[in-house]
Amino acid sequence: MYCNKCGSYIPSKRTVCSNCGAPVPDPNAPAPAVEPEPEKRPNGIAAGGLVMGILTLVFCWFPGIPFFTGVAGVLFSIAGILKKNARAKGVAVAGLILSVTGLGLSVFMLFVITIPGVTRYLAKAEEAKSYARTAGVVLRTLIM
Repeated sequence: MYCNKCGSYIPSKRTVCSNCGAPVPDPNAPAPAVEPEPEKRPNGIAAGGLVMGILTLVFCWFPGIPFFTGVAGVLFSIAGILKKNARAKGVAVAGLILSVTGLGLSVFMLFVITIPGVTRYLAKAEEAKSYARTAGVVLRTLIM
């Protein structure tokens, strides 16, 4: 038999290691019971967060849609990260990153592309309205 602490040889019938003084375990004693790790459950909430994050990125150029999918993706991803004994926490983190990125891109699209385009369109419509008024006045004066 060999010592569990220092590894030196211990002759039989000894109760203490002659090299380090560690007690020798009884070879007839039962092995200590090892508790099994709790089983990890699937994390469907994290997968939902990832799907919502992907949808947020895909539809980030639509006004309005990514706000719903992005908020849902952030909420699902945070719930997936906080879930105990769950697998795929990396999926939840990826969903969170995609959701936040998609929300940022949709806000960028809204303020940089959509709003200036709409204001330009409204200005052109007002200009066209004034041309129509002018043309109407000219037609009325020509007819009378």
